[in-house]
Parts: sequence; C-alpha cells; structure tokens
Amino acid sequence: MYLSRLTFHTLPGKTQEVEERLNTLLRWVEHAGGSRPRIMRTHYGSLGAPDLVFEQEVADPGVLEAQIKQVTENQEFQQWAKQISGLLEQSSKRELYKIMSPSLRL
Repeated sequence: MYLSRLTFHTLPGKTQEVEERLNTLLRWVEHAGGSRPRIMRTHYGSLGAPDLVFEQEVADPGVLEAQIKQVTENQEFQQWAKQISGLLEQSSKRELYKIMSPSLRL
C-alpha cells in the first residue's frame, strides 16, 4: 500500500480559499477511483511546513498514475490548476510513501 501526498504552501490569507477549492479535486479523485482521499489543514507545524495536504491511499503506483492522468486530462482541471497556482507561495509538491507498517484496527 502507498500513500500519495500533494502539499500546498498558500499565500497569506488564502489557505481557506485553497482548502475550499481542494474539495473539487477531492471529487475528481473519487470519480477517478481514488481510495480515501482527504484534505488536511495544518493545525501546528514547524517553519516551512505546508498549510494544506491532499492525500490518498493507493495499492499500486501504476493505479495512482492512471488516476492522475484521468484527472489532469480534464479541461476543468486545467482551469482549476491555474486558479490554484495564483494562491500559492510555491508550486505544490507530490510525495509518494510506501506504507511499511500494518494499519491499526480499532
């Protein structure tokens, strides 16, 4: 299992707006078959930590690539990405982690 993270460093005062716009990305990812996508907002972080994180779990990196392709080929996504980029201090960054420990069952 893998965890994909897309991190966002927003301009001052723009975090709420980016968070709201990430809900659109969340719907597109779900439509593309994404598993458990979620948006997280930094409550407390070290200097340089992202303000928002969009993450999802995926069984295989190839599946993730297919989902990314499906989402990014959407014309609406292209417009959305341009709008988001104007609200960020820097380009968003993608990270892919291999989950090494079993998930805890409560």
